[in-house]
Amino acid sequence: MQHITLHQLNTIIQKTLDQHLERNYWVVAEIGEIRVNQKGHCYLELVEKEGQKLLAKIRANIWAYDYYNLNNLFRSVTGQPLKGGMKILSRVVIQFHEVYGMSLHIKDLDPNFTLGERARHRQLVIERLTKEEVLHRNKRLALPLVPQRVAVISSRTAAGYGDFMDQLMDNPLGYAFDLTLFETMMQGEEAVRSIVDALKKAGDAKEQFDLVVMIRGGGSQIDLDCFDDYTLALEITGSPLPVVTGIGHQRDDTVADMVAHTKLKTPTAVAEFLLSGMEAFDQQLSYQADRIKDLALQLLSDQQTKLFGLMKNLDHSAKLAITHRNHQLQLLNQRLRAGALTMLNREEQKLSRFLQVFKQSPNQILSRRFQELELMHTKISLADPVNILKRGYSVTYLKGKVLTPDSKLKVGDEITTKLAAKIIKSNVTDINEP
Repeated sequence: MQHITLHQLNTIIQKTLDQHLERNYWVVAEIGEIRVNQKGHCYLELVEKEGQKLLAKIRANIWAYDYYNLNNLFRSVTGQPLKGGMKILSRVVIQFHEVYGMSLHIKDLDPNFTLGERARHRQLVIERLTKEEVLHRNKRLALPLVPQRVAVISSRTAAGYGDFMDQLMDNPLGYAFDLTLFETMMQGEEAVRSIVDALKKAGDAKEQFDLVVMIRGGGSQIDLDCFDDYTLALEITGSPLPVVTGIGHQRDDTVADMVAHTKLKTPTAVAEFLLSGMEAFDQQLSYQADRIKDLALQLLSDQQTKLFGLMKNLDHSAKLAITHRNHQLQLLNQRLRAGALTMLNREEQKLSRFLQVFKQSPNQILSRRFQELELMHTKISLADPVNILKRGYSVTYLKGKVLTPDSKLKVGDEITTKLAAKIIKSNVTDINEP
């Protein structure tokens, strides 16, 4: 069987590529990995994905001299250097080395494509949120009456965070704020995950906060790419607290700005917004206090007027009542005197008749009372047991007790019979029932 060496095969591939491929191609790809060695040469891995599925991958390089110029150009247009995750449009030359295999040599870049790709991605995110009908969901939440308890999502080292804190803590009106920092990455590959985690934590503790503010101190356009991310935007729309953004940029709003309840340009503007909310509430309190004072004074005046009227009515009514009662008392007094005189005359007549009777027949009364006493004495004498016994009656005793129809008497019992002049003892020999 005829065969060739591997070097011969690679040589054939190299010649074939040189003969049939163009000198260069403009290729769209995403930077999967990128590194720069000590000599300034840049080595990349370019990839193409469909969702999470990897469709293609190839090595690429930019030699030090080209990399210095291309990277500076890219930075001047986009505001950031080349880095992983960016989608780029580059002019490449296909290389095939007998030892190192296939690779691309990047000769030129179009930074405007990267900006346009970011805009396209941003529009797709907006369209998706609109289709899901969540774009304005956070805006439907009511702002707190007093924006005092604030969850702050920011990097502690960000200049914007410092400006925000100074503005609130040193406010001339002396308003007090309860600020809780949820420290996050505000740019880079970890920014989205970090901010989403912070939003979740603030939402879980929603009873402790009035609203959420998301602030940073500006940056390049690509620095703000994380704020166009769908996952972050969706988390903002679902926050149970109103979200206020102050990302610190002057270009068009990010998607995060669009879905937030209130968007402001800078962290300082956010601080001024919170202070204006406090001041509005303070003014409302003062207005209500003045209204309460005015209403209280008016009510007091009305009640005083009513009181004076009642006092006049009471004075008049009291005088009428006293006059009426005096008249009634006079009538009652007259009736009482007349009744008392009538009663006194009647009792005097009774007493006079009694005296006349008493004077005329005291002996008759005494005689009648004496006869009554004699009659009572006779009745008592007749009822005396001694007199009864003298008339022939007797009393029988059994064991010292008077014998009655209910007494338990039996043959052989000794009984005692008392007569007027004798006492007879005897034994029972027979008992007959009548």
